[in-house]
Amino acid sequence: MGVMTRAGEARGTTALVRHLATDPAFEGIGYALAARLAEAFGDDLPRRLAAGDPAPFEPIVGARAATTLVAAWREDQARNDIVVWLDENGLDPRLAGRIVRLWGAEGARRIREHPYALMALADWPAVDAVARRLGVAARDPARLVAAVEAVLYARLQRQHTWTPRPELVAGVRRLLGGSVEGAEEALRLAAHHGAAMPLADGWQPAGAAMMERFVAGRIREMLDGPGMGDLIAREVDDAELDGWLTGARAAIGVDLNDEQRAAVRLAVQGRFGLVLGGAGVGKTTVLRAVCAASEAFGRVVHLMALAGRAAVRMREATGRPSSTIAAFLKSCEAGQVPLGPESLVVIDESSMLDLPTLYRILRHLPDGCRVLLVGDEAQLGPIGFGLTLHAFADVDLIPKVRLTRIYRQAAATGIPAVAAAIRTGSLPHLPAGFGRGDGVVLVPTRGAPTAADVVEVVASLGGFRDDLRILSPVKGGDIGTLALNGRFHGIMAPGRPRLSGHAFALGEPVVFGKNDYRRDLRNGSLGTVVDVAGDVLTVEFDGVRHGFSGPALHDLALAYAVTVHKAQGSQFRTVVVPVVPTRLLDRALIYTAVTRASRQVALVGDRDVLAAAVAATSAAAQRLTGLTGGGFLQGPDVRR
Repeated sequence: MGVMTRAGEARGTTALVRHLATDPAFEGIGYALAARLAEAFGDDLPRRLAAGDPAPFEPIVGARAATTLVAAWREDQARNDIVVWLDENGLDPRLAGRIVRLWGAEGARRIREHPYALMALADWPAVDAVARRLGVAARDPARLVAAVEAVLYARLQRQHTWTPRPELVAGVRRLLGGSVEGAEEALRLAAHHGAAMPLADGWQPAGAAMMERFVAGRIREMLDGPGMGDLIAREVDDAELDGWLTGARAAIGVDLNDEQRAAVRLAVQGRFGLVLGGAGVGKTTVLRAVCAASEAFGRVVHLMALAGRAAVRMREATGRPSSTIAAFLKSCEAGQVPLGPESLVVIDESSMLDLPTLYRILRHLPDGCRVLLVGDEAQLGPIGFGLTLHAFADVDLIPKVRLTRIYRQAAATGIPAVAAAIRTGSLPHLPAGFGRGDGVVLVPTRGAPTAADVVEVVASLGGFRDDLRILSPVKGGDIGTLALNGRFHGIMAPGRPRLSGHAFALGEPVVFGKNDYRRDLRNGSLGTVVDVAGDVLTVEFDGVRHGFSGPALHDLALAYAVTVHKAQGSQFRTVVVPVVPTRLLDRALIYTAVTRASRQVALVGDRDVLAAAVAATSAAAQRLTGLTGGGFLQGPDVRR
């Protein structure tokens, strides 16, 4: 036992031991046996496994497990080789799976011959250290190009798709430790090899530049393209559309104001456009009218949104089928969506739409297909890199209609008026105290709010329920989502049926944590536990039930509290927002949080902190992209 313990202490944290112990392919091998194998064979273990003879391992793991062990190793030889190589070079062995997915069986050879290829998966210091150990010279062209890519990738991680030249040169100098001339040479090499693209007075990573160039070119083609001339997919003239708009009440049950009529006109007669507006300005009515008018003139409307809950709201508001963008793209790839010149694609909550997603959508649309983006550019920018709706809102080339009239029934809650003030950077007077009525209140705290403050506010609002959600700016800390979920789980879960070994009980809210196209669930999809049977947890997401067991349970987390980013696209009757001093707290975050509520908002915290956040320019407004500022949509010549 003492030898096993020493072996576990000596080798238990190595990549090979972890790989053998945790990979399901190595059935019957846990950490103890993996550690004993590493102790017995040392650095020779990978070679002995690759030889395919189970006999040397039988005394340690038994005959059956030894046979399974060598068979599994040889079956996945490429991945196992990569695991060993990564471990030997101080890189995270968990990258092996991603390397195999990128380059297949050639992955091991590729990263040995071209270590800077790992820049797509790991950061500069780690990759550069490996390359230098392998003999790559300080001025090797591959190293110079990789330094440029590293700076641009780091900017991309902060959602920027464009970097000013001086900032790029300074960043490359920091990585290479050289002169300005050396950094300029690195830029020339990067451009020559197609790794970076110059634009205006800055540079872009090649992938982002390609996407933005395509998106801009496609939008220009849609705006400049010829009219439709056949009997089915024909243009609609002003007289016909005016006639429909005059009788709109018969079709949708309400009269349209001038702004809403203009939005319908843009959808029916335009090819690409935006409908912009904040809370309570009648975007739902516009969606219903756009569908009815388009169908009246023979158009087929495809409704979608990034978040599942937003897609459900579209379906409820319009009475027409809608889907998530993920489901739409999956159907397109399977050839199941008939798209043509008579098709109109409408994307709601488009402030969430990042560059790669819009790029994929436009790649699937045939010539003549029309696109309408509906959203609110005052909300948070997309989680992914780049900007779409926020960028397009400032481009004169793109037709747009802005809805500004707040309707009385919505204004009665006070939320639209407060939201309208926040989006301009002004914090209006807010009643202090808990309050049970509709509207927006500020519950003042001494200093930063605590979890106890939030619990007290939720209790004052009648306790937690399905139509209430806590929206925090952050995950960590006393007031972050992790701590708050633990706190409310401790309050709400006792006495309920629960899943053994997991923090999920019947009736608890949960959030899905990844994109799963098979289930049609997105990272951030919100659901409720509706059944606990054996080791299976059944969760209902937007009316559809899904069963989770085993490793799939790790894709779920409690959702009494979610980040504001996760809540984007969702709506609740009541939201509670702890105002936490953090770099993430800005005008867009407060605005997005407030507009997630349909009736009631309780902001919890210090008024001065809240006022400073509302005054702060949003992070999205600070993103630099190639679609604005002298970029692709401003320049005279954009080609696909």
